[in-house]
Amino acid sequence: MRRKVKAGYARGYETEARILSVAVKLFGTRGFDSVSTREIADAASVPPASLRYYYKSKQGLYIACLKHIQTLSIPVLEPHLQVAEELLQAPNPDVDAVIDAYCNILEAMIDASIGAPDAATTALFMIRHDLPSTGGESGFKVGGSTTAYRLMACFIQMMKLIGGNEFDNQTALIVAGLINSPIGTMQLKRMRLAEMGWDITPERLLWLKQTIRFQSTAILRAYSDKQLAPASKHDVLQHAG
Repeated sequence: MRRKVKAGYARGYETEARILSVAVKLFGTRGFDSVSTREIADAASVPPASLRYYYKSKQGLYIACLKHIQTLSIPVLEPHLQVAEELLQAPNPDVDAVIDAYCNILEAMIDASIGAPDAATTALFMIRHDLPSTGGESGFKVGGSTTAYRLMACFIQMMKLIGGNEFDNQTALIVAGLINSPIGTMQLKRMRLAEMGWDITPERLLWLKQTIRFQSTAILRAYSDKQLAPASKHDVLQHAG
């Protein structure tokens, strides 16, 4: 009897994983409003009742997709996020160490997003999530204790420290977003790059991480007290604020 229960759990997990994979792809390529649960069930080769059993509604399935995407990234991001959080809690953390921790998180983000086999469809899903939806899914936010919010808070604190504590939270978040944006661009361009014959191989992924680190380090050091003269820094912050 126990073996049958374990086999049932395994099949249930595989079915749920297949449903989520299909749902992320369809929601990402067509949007929440344009996809029915029946279409998702047909594409996942499961009866519509299975979707109701696991998720209750289309909105429940959509929310499960968001959590699924986040869950896949946690093992990759968590170690680097913990190091950065501990560093920020230390008295007078070294700016160079904070910059290094920042870049380590960026590399982990590349591994979790661009390095993942389903990165392109995941990127489309997250972009559509930010667009208006009559179903209201664009307004759904994951809980404040999740990795996504911890990551945002960490970037804000690191950027404020690197900038000599002259950024407010909003400006720090915007500047961090501008620094991090090449990752999202590369994630979205993955299909186009493949059409050009530039597949994301392990070697190219390593090159990409090294290049992002090089560029991000240069920008972050430009914002630090060590690299930007006070007068010029004041001008930059004044324009940003």
